[in-house]
Amino acid sequence: MGALYTPVAKGKKLNNKEAFIKEKAAIIRGGQLHWYHWLVVGLSLLLTCTAWYISKNNIDERTKVFFEREADQVVELVVERMLKYEDALWSGVAAIQSHGGDMTHDQWIVFAESLRIDVKYPGINGIGVIHHVLPETLSGYLEQQRISRPDYGIHPAHQNAEYLPISYIEPVKDNIKAVGLDMAHEANRYSAALKARDEGGANITGPIVLVQDEGGTPGFLFFAPFYQGKKNVTLEDRQANFTGAVYAPFVVEKLLEGTLKKDRRRVGIQFLDGDDILHDELNGGESDFDPDPMYKKSVSLELYGRHWVFNIWSSESFRKETSNHQPLIILIGGIVIDTMLLILFLFVTRSNKRALCFAERMSQSYNDKAKELSHLVEILSQSNKELDQFAYIASHDLKEPLRGISSYAQFLSEDYADKLDDDGIYKLKTLVKLSERMDKLISDLLHVSRLGRTDLKLVTVDMDRILKEDVLDNLEFSIQEKNIQIRIDRPLPLYECDPLWIKELWQNLISNAVKYNDKSDGWVEIGYKESENEDNVFYVKDNGIGIPGKHKEDIFNIFKRLHASDKFGGGSGAGLFIARKIVDRHNGRMWVESNMGEGTTVYFTLKGVDV
Repeated sequence: MGALYTPVAKGKKLNNKEAFIKEKAAIIRGGQLHWYHWLVVGLSLLLTCTAWYISKNNIDERTKVFFEREADQVVELVVERMLKYEDALWSGVAAIQSHGGDMTHDQWIVFAESLRIDVKYPGINGIGVIHHVLPETLSGYLEQQRISRPDYGIHPAHQNAEYLPISYIEPVKDNIKAVGLDMAHEANRYSAALKARDEGGANITGPIVLVQDEGGTPGFLFFAPFYQGKKNVTLEDRQANFTGAVYAPFVVEKLLEGTLKKDRRRVGIQFLDGDDILHDELNGGESDFDPDPMYKKSVSLELYGRHWVFNIWSSESFRKETSNHQPLIILIGGIVIDTMLLILFLFVTRSNKRALCFAERMSQSYNDKAKELSHLVEILSQSNKELDQFAYIASHDLKEPLRGISSYAQFLSEDYADKLDDDGIYKLKTLVKLSERMDKLISDLLHVSRLGRTDLKLVTVDMDRILKEDVLDNLEFSIQEKNIQIRIDRPLPLYECDPLWIKELWQNLISNAVKYNDKSDGWVEIGYKESENEDNVFYVKDNGIGIPGKHKEDIFNIFKRLHASDKFGGGSGAGLFIARKIVDRHNGRMWVESNMGEGTTVYFTLKGVDV
């Protein structure tokens, strides 16, 4: 038990008055705002503005990319849908050619129903056949059509030298007014049909109003020509062999509804053919219209002979969906933090002044308490020394009378055995046994006292040699008696420690592991775990009886036993107390992990040097 207080040499103390004057001057200087305070606030404000600017730019860029994606998707969907409609027209052409160049009304109905227009081609009004009829074949054409439809006729009358009547269209219910309509009666329809004939490709009319559209909204027709014969390479061949065209009528509103549903996009569209507006969502009548859009874009397309323009604006729903207050939060939060930082500086500087007055009052109180504490430390140190000496003397002096008691009990047992009954002999033997146990307790107490009084002798110790040549040799009999297997995976390291105490530490831990093992295949594992940042952790692990969870700390109390003194070979209960005391003297720590019936692992560290 060492002294608790070591006085500081007077030569090393600073002059109290001089130190106080310097400290006071420093506190007074600290009571003012200096340039470095303003530098910190300025840098913090600059950081806030930079973070706000970067955040705002990142969000603006993401929002712009989102708009570009929405706008491009609008155009791509329209183009994709028109290509799909074109495929439907060419499939009609292929069907006609597969029937020898023409189809009857009934055959066309079967073909149109197989297309499932309402499901696969939303936005299309129907699909029909236009025949090229010359004046000399007009009567034969009408006779052929009136076989299945007696009231069929061509309308309206015109002055052109050929006819391009709509022979069939499905579904006929929605397009009854278009049956018999002659494309040659109106320049827009007629020129688009002739252009398709001459180029041999699909073509679209300019804006028209369909006769079957009661709403009178803009629409257009889509033509795909077919010819007699297989080779129609030249313009002359195509004009000479032109038989007709498969066509589809479109109402623009219906087309866009089937292609670009409003609830699936966040932009408004204005759709123009040249200078003619076909569809317009960029007006106050639209619920999602944004009069001051965040982004605008105009896209031009040359498609099937027409010049289409899409004006695309971001909508109100786009503004709500892309709204992000992160930059504003960063800016406000940063300004609040900068303000709090300035307030903190002001508070600290003023607190320094208050602290100076408080320090002066506390300084006197501290000096008084220091003197009182110094006196108490001296008294306590003397008490510790006296208590340590008393424990040693008392333990040493107790052993003499105890040995006398034990000796006389043995003499009585030997000399008067024939005069004592069994109960008397039993009591004498019990007295001898208790005397021996008391002697062991006093010896352990002396040992603990010596452990507290003895200085450590730190040298480089071969832990592996001590373990194998000293400790395990000493315990060889008890290890063999209980048939315990000793496991050492690798040699223990060299360590700077006290060899005598370390030997006793290992002996106490391993003897406990052997003693409290009731397994027929018992084993004890000894080793250590390396650590880069902490001390090596040594351990002794067994598969013995284990320790109840509530007693994991009690076992380190002096003379604490969890079992009767005659069980597991007896003992004083000081072994683990001494083991932890040795570890404490080496500035280490010791703890235990255990489950009942599954064994125990005792860990410890040493603040020595791993050599």
